[in-house]
Amino acid sequence: MLYLLFAIPISIADVSKRKIPNIYLQLYAYLVAGLVVVRGVPDPIFLLLVHVILGLMAVIGLGMGDCKLVALVVVLLQLSRFQEFEYLLLAIFVCAVIQIVLVWLYSKVIPRTIAMAPAIFIGTTLYLATSQS
Repeated sequence: MLYLLFAIPISIADVSKRKIPNIYLQLYAYLVAGLVVVRGVPDPIFLLLVHVILGLMAVIGLGMGDCKLVALVVVLLQLSRFQEFEYLLLAIFVCAVIQIVLVWLYSKVIPRTIAMAPAIFIGTTLYLATSQS
């Protein structure tokens, strides 16, 4: 539940400005770095694969702040298998689709962009609630 420490300020900043300020991500990275020192370094090959996938997602339109936030969440949760990462992304994208539908129903216009930080945090919570470990 430590990942929720910055959930509210990051989500508010993303919803209001459509941008995640780097100061929040830096503070979050310090928290994650402290936990990495205690828990150990994740598999470098897996982290490289995660960063390549997030880079490809940035090319197709996901914001860089959102990519950095997902990378920090992956390291914080100590995901080690690609299947766990897939489930996390699936939960995040399901939450994003629900967010798009709710905005569409509320405003009667399909949004061109959404703030992904709330979907990332809610999707991560959904992933943690449904994971076996």
